[in-house]
Amino acid sequence: MPLPLLHDPVLNAGARASLAHGMEAMSAHTDAPLRVRGHSSGEGYEVFDLQEEFELGPCGRRYLLSVDADHGEMLLLAVGS
Repeated sequence: MPLPLLHDPVLNAGARASLAHGMEAMSAHTDAPLRVRGHSSGEGYEVFDLQEEFELGPCGRRYLLSVDADHGEMLLLAVGS
């Protein structure tokens, strides 16, 4: 049985702005391109599931990034393998 393909989430303008702001926090932790694997929004925050995507080799580390609506606070968690 083949595995289902992962579909990238569609982000609205607010989520894209939060992700762009959160990428500043990510720059200190990785130089790899990042793929958004998942997204969720709640009252006053956006949460992103991110994974490093290298051109060759296995996928890299995963992160959870939470950004508040005012872009004043962020939480970055490295997710174990």
